[in-house]
Amino acid sequence: MAISKRTVLTAGAGFVVGLSGIAVAQAQGKKSSEVATMGEGEAVMIGPKGERIHKSNTKITAAQHEAAMKKGAREIKPGAVVYKQGGKLYMIEEPHNQTFHDVFENF
Repeated sequence: MAISKRTVLTAGAGFVVGLSGIAVAQAQGKKSSEVATMGEGEAVMIGPKGERIHKSNTKITAAQHEAAMKKGAREIKPGAVVYKQGGKLYMIEEPHNQTFHDVFENF
């Protein structure tokens, strides 16, 4: 008995939906989730409306880094928190080894 293409596609779609449901259930139990990684020379930008985060497809060279430093680029410490409130973006630097939850729980 041959299995039809439609049966295989339906079963595959059901499997994918099932996996996405599991992923959503796992994410709901976490206090945060990773949205991206950043390797050496990679760059991310917060879009003009502050709603989207874009990751560059090109690497930043040492010369580009030096030019950015001359234009005012500065180091951001690991653990910095960026958030949006009232249509504006804010950043807390150096939260002293606290988790995201701890930073906002202690205000």
